[in-house]
Amino acid sequence: MNITLVKKGEKNVIDTSKFHINTVKTSQGYGKFELYPLIGGFGHTLGNSLRRVLLITVPGAAITRIRIDGANHLFTTLPGVKEDLVDVSLNLKKVKFTYNKDEPTVLILEKNGAGVVTAADIADTEVCKVSNPDQHIATLSDAKSSLKIELTIERGVGYTLAREQKTDIVGEIILDANFTPVLKANYSVEPTRLGKKSNYDKLIMEIWTDGSIDPLMALKMAAKDLISSLRQIVDPKDFEEEVITISSNPAFSVGEISIEEIELPLRVTNALKKAGFTTIDHLIKAGRLEVSKAKNVGEKSLKVIDIWLKEKNFNWK
Repeated sequence: MNITLVKKGEKNVIDTSKFHINTVKTSQGYGKFELYPLIGGFGHTLGNSLRRVLLITVPGAAITRIRIDGANHLFTTLPGVKEDLVDVSLNLKKVKFTYNKDEPTVLILEKNGAGVVTAADIADTEVCKVSNPDQHIATLSDAKSSLKIELTIERGVGYTLAREQKTDIVGEIILDANFTPVLKANYSVEPTRLGKKSNYDKLIMEIWTDGSIDPLMALKMAAKDLISSLRQIVDPKDFEEEVITISSNPAFSVGEISIEEIELPLRVTNALKKAGFTTIDHLIKAGRLEVSKAKNVGEKSLKVIDIWLKEKNFNWK
């Protein structure tokens, strides 16, 4: 496929088969890539856009809540553990995971006897693996010491604050969660040639990740997110109109509307799914009181559901 460009009355054709994404250097957690040729000026335009999207929208996985044997809250002192639980929780926040499922998963960390506890002591699974096993978590002081932690891992975007979440489970501690796997992104632009012409750009991208995602994959995901946003300009879609049209279609059942249509935090959506409420029909039939009993579904989330159902002319008890 050729991309035809018109500039000052002159017809220029760039053969896309000559476009290169060249890997200059790569390792776990770092990648340097060259993208060329680009139309003059597009190097800075794309470089700055990709950099910002890399730091904002690429999803990752993090520990969102923990349960520690022998501890009912974050300020409990555990015998045989040199660090206090605040320090232990801060260390756990630094543990990174490769996990691509939407629903939360639970891993167990268990260590007995004197020694250093690291992320390598977390018993991961085939679908959820620790990306930085050397991360220090705690230190056990003697042979009688032990530490057992139940870790809830979730996939998300950006950063969530513990104070914005709630739990009704005794002993469950909610953590601030930083899902973003891209630690840093830089770009630079150099002139390059295409045939006899030298007025083209070469974009050089440098990407640092936490090791849970390949830097090139992160770059491609950022590009897809950017394309999706720009597509709204070319082919805008009114999501509100879409929902109204679907719900008014006699051939369409309310049972087919996913709860994901409601703009709830990912954690709450996952909690509702886990409790069996996967569609709007499930919510309506269960009723407000029954849904409120689901783990991690608080009054704030219920009010959001109330408003959404009212706007769509749905009723629930």
